[in-house]
Amino acid sequence: MKKILIITTADMSLQSGNVVLINRRAEEIFKQFHVKTTCLVLGHENAKINHKVEGIEYLTISSKQQIKTFIEHNRPSCVIFYGALSYKQIPYVKKIATNLSYKPKILLDIQGALEEGIEYSKGIRWFVNYTKYLLKRSLLSKSLNMADGAFVVSDELQEYCLSFLKRKKSTFKVFKIRCGINEVINNNQKMEWRKEIRNQWNINDDTVVMVFSGYRMPWQNIDKIIECFKQYDSKMENVFFAFYCNIDQEFEERIKNTFKKGNYKLKFLSFDEYFKYLCACDIGFLIRDKNVTNKVAFPNKFSDYLNAGLTVAMNNALPEPYRILDQNNVKYIDIDEKMDNHIEIFNERLSNILEAYERTYSVCKIELLYSRQIANMDFENFIK
Repeated sequence: MKKILIITTADMSLQSGNVVLINRRAEEIFKQFHVKTTCLVLGHENAKINHKVEGIEYLTISSKQQIKTFIEHNRPSCVIFYGALSYKQIPYVKKIATNLSYKPKILLDIQGALEEGIEYSKGIRWFVNYTKYLLKRSLLSKSLNMADGAFVVSDELQEYCLSFLKRKKSTFKVFKIRCGINEVINNNQKMEWRKEIRNQWNINDDTVVMVFSGYRMPWQNIDKIIECFKQYDSKMENVFFAFYCNIDQEFEERIKNTFKKGNYKLKFLSFDEYFKYLCACDIGFLIRDKNVTNKVAFPNKFSDYLNAGLTVAMNNALPEPYRILDQNNVKYIDIDEKMDNHIEIFNERLSNILEAYERTYSVCKIELLYSRQIANMDFENFIK
């Protein structure tokens, strides 16, 4: 049986978007092509990685020798490198393969731009990160030119990668796999979960529930989202706010003091309960800064919001998600527009929620479903 090997130095024990993408993509590749993925995690030997995903296993290792042993015993058809530090292992892997007289395909898994490190740092940290950025940029350039191709998440990220190539672009294979979904939630299930969780919260079906879901990372703009929520809270009577994120005492106190009516819920969700609670909401917020980091990005959260049947509230800092909504005539909240326009969309959604579900269901099947995305690429022939 063919095997895919992923080599990374990232912390894969998290429930972050990068890990979710790797897991969901590997699961679908296994379902379609019966190709299993093993992820060797270098330098995190004490990490507890408990993802229960069909088609992918995680092994923590402490030395390069373990990479050599795995390749000798398994001869993977494709070796994927995720994270800049993992790129340093490409010459080593190529040397091992040459000694074994075989040539696996070498891919880079690129989920974002290097500029993130400098666009979200200040003061002395910026100077330190800028030095790192220059080193990583040089490493990325060398690595792309040694690789057979790359996974990317958007058209903009594809152009970003191709700009580093010093050889013919036609010799470099790009697979665009957006941060998507393995299964589309049917509309009846959405309604059941919506009713169940809202009953649990003691709110009615006419309440507009707005949600932020994420890790409160700098680029997720939680401060701006809270300010938006405050404005809605002052103008709307029947509104509720859900924060599905990491919670500490300081953040809990902040939310308590901001929303004195108590019309909010704080909860850090496990994978098992994630979509159930997301389906209880109406409007999913994605506010990003207009910079390189977000220009090339495709957040998992966008796909998750649509899969839960939510109306997305966003700005045009994310070109590819924005295009999907525009091209499929799906209504969204443009946070740069007047708030009166938003309230009109809220009311329209509540008056015909099944129609909103139908539109998002259709987009998920056409644009975001991994089975469709992977079926449309020539990956099986690539790894022959």
